Amino acid sequence: MTSRARTWTLLGVCACAYLYAFPYQPELNNPNENVRFYMTAAIVEEHSYIIDALRARWGWVNDAAVKDGHAYSVKAPGASELGVPGYWLYAQVQGARGLPLDRVVALWVCRVTGSVLPALLFLYFLHRWLLRRVPNEPVLADATVFAIGLGSLLYGYGMMFVSHTQSAAAAFGAFALLEDARTRRTVTAGRAFLAGLLAAGVTWLEYPGVFASLVLSIYALFCLRPWKRVVPFALGALVPTLAVMHFQWKAFGNPLTPGHLYVENPAFRAEHQHGFFGADGFHAEAFGLIFNRGFGLLALTPLLVFAVLGLPRLLAKRGVRPDAVASLMLVLLSFGAIVTMRIWRGGWTLGPRYLALMVPFVAWWAMEGLALIAARSRLTARALAIGTCAAGLVASGVPSLYYPHLPEELTRPLPQLFAVLIAHDYAPTNALSWLETYGSLSMLPLALLATGALAWMTWQSTKGASSRVGAASVMAVGAALVGCVALLPAGLAPDEEPVIRDTRAFIVEHWQPAGHDLATQLEAQVRAPGADAATVQRLEQRLADVYEREGRTREALRARRRAGLGAP
Repeated sequence: MTSRARTWTLLGVCACAYLYAFPYQPELNNPNENVRFYMTAAIVEEHSYIIDALRARWGWVNDAAVKDGHAYSVKAPGASELGVPGYWLYAQVQGARGLPLDRVVALWVCRVTGSVLPALLFLYFLHRWLLRRVPNEPVLADATVFAIGLGSLLYGYGMMFVSHTQSAAAAFGAFALLEDARTRRTVTAGRAFLAGLLAAGVTWLEYPGVFASLVLSIYALFCLRPWKRVVPFALGALVPTLAVMHFQWKAFGNPLTPGHLYVENPAFRAEHQHGFFGADGFHAEAFGLIFNRGFGLLALTPLLVFAVLGLPRLLAKRGVRPDAVASLMLVLLSFGAIVTMRIWRGGWTLGPRYLALMVPFVAWWAMEGLALIAARSRLTARALAIGTCAAGLVASGVPSLYYPHLPEELTRPLPQLFAVLIAHDYAPTNALSWLETYGSLSMLPLALLATGALAWMTWQSTKGASSRVGAASVMAVGAALVGCVALLPAGLAPDEEPVIRDTRAFIVEHWQPAGHDLATQLEAQVRAPGADAATVQRLEQRLADVYEREGRTREALRARRRAGLGAP
C-alpha cells in the first residue's frame, strides 16, 4: 500500500467515525456548545454578537457574559465564527425552500462544517507529517493518529461545536509548518502567512491558547528564513488577533478585555475574580488532569505514556532538538497556566479538555518512544502501539460517542455509566436512526469499524512475515493483552456510592432519543395483552433489576411491588 493510499484509508475510517453518530442531549442545554452556537446564529441572522434574541427564542444558556444589559458568549470567538459559513448556507437553503430553520439540524451543520471537517483535515496532514518521521514503521504513525483521532478527547470535542480540537489542530499545524521551514531553511510567503494565521488562531479559538501562540511566535523567529518571511507570518497572525479584538471591543468595550469578569452566573464570575481571571496560584490536584484514572489524559489515551521515552530521544537528537524544545515549552507553559486556574477541572467534561491542544505534541513524543522500542524489537513496538490504541478507542472513544460531557461525580465513567448504557440499549442518534434502528444494535457498525481498523493495522504490521496469518494471529493476541492491561486503570470501578447511582439515573432519565432502552422494552412487554401472570411477574422482576442498576430506585420499587416482591 502506498503512503498516500494509507493516509486516505485512515482518513476514511475517521470520517465514518466522526459522521456516523450525533451525540446530542438537548435536556442538558450544554453551555460549552450552545453559547457558541447562539453567537453563530446571532452573527448570521442579526450581524451582531448579542445573543439576547437567540436566548429568547431557544432558551436561556449558561456561559454568557452580560454587559450593558446585553448577553454575549464568554468564549473566544473562533469556533462561533467557524460555524458561520455552514449556518448561513443552511439558512439560505431553508429560506429558498420556504421552510423554517430547525435548531437541531442547524447545530448538526455547524458541528460538521465548524468542527468535524477541520478535525479531519488536521488528521490527514498529521498522518502525512508523522509518516515522514517513521518511514520504516508506518504502523506506529497509523496507531498514533487513530489513538488521538478516535481514542482521545479530541474525538468527542471534534464532533461537538466547541473549540478544543480545533485549537489543537491550529497549534500543531503552525508548529508543523514552522518545523518544515526550519528544516528546509526556506519557506514561501504563503506558508509563512498560514503559520502565523494558525499560531494566533489558537488564541482566537481558546483564550488559554495565548501561551501556545506566544511560544509558536518565538519559535517562528528561529525557523523563518529569509528574515523577510517574518512579515507574512505577522500579517497572518494579525487576522485572528484583530477578530478577537473586534469581538471584545464590540461586546465588552475594550479590545484587550475578554468577558470573564462579566459572566452572568455569579458563581462562575466569583471564580474569575480571583487572581488574574481565575488564575490565583498553584493547584497540585490539577495534576489529576494527567494521572487521574477516571479523567486523566494517560488513562483515557494510554498510547501517550510512551512520551516518557520519546521526548528524551528527541531532545538528544541534534537535528530535531530545537523542535523538541519548542514543543516542550508549549506543553509546559500551557499546562502551567491550567494548574494555576481555580476551575482547572473544567466542569462536566470528556477528559481534561483544557489540555486538548497539548495532545498532538505529546502524541508525537509517544510515537518517537515507540520508534525507540522498535529499534530493539519491531513486533513488540507494534503490539504496544496497536494495543494501547485499542484501549484508547474504548476509554475515550466510547464516551465520545455516547455522552461527551461527563459529570465530575463519575470517577470511573466506563464501568459506572457506559457499561450500563450499552447493556441497557441506550445509544445516541446515529445514521441507523433514519432506518428506525435504535439501541446498541445501531452502534454495531462503529464497533465493526473500530475492529476493522485494528485488524487492518495488525495485518499491515506483519507484512513480510513468512507465515503472515500466523504472525497476525500472534500480533493480535499480544495487542489484545496490552489493550486489556492498558484499560485496567479506567475500567476498574471502586465501590459504588449513592451519588454515582443518582448521577446515572439523571442521565438515563433525560436520554435522547428516548423510548428505545431496555426498560422501555420491558415495560411494553409487561403491558402487552395476553401475557400470563407468571410471565408478567418474571418481566417485572427483571424490570426492577434493570431500574435498580440504572439508579432509578423509585421505578425499581414500583416494579417490585407489582411483581409481589419486597425491597431488595
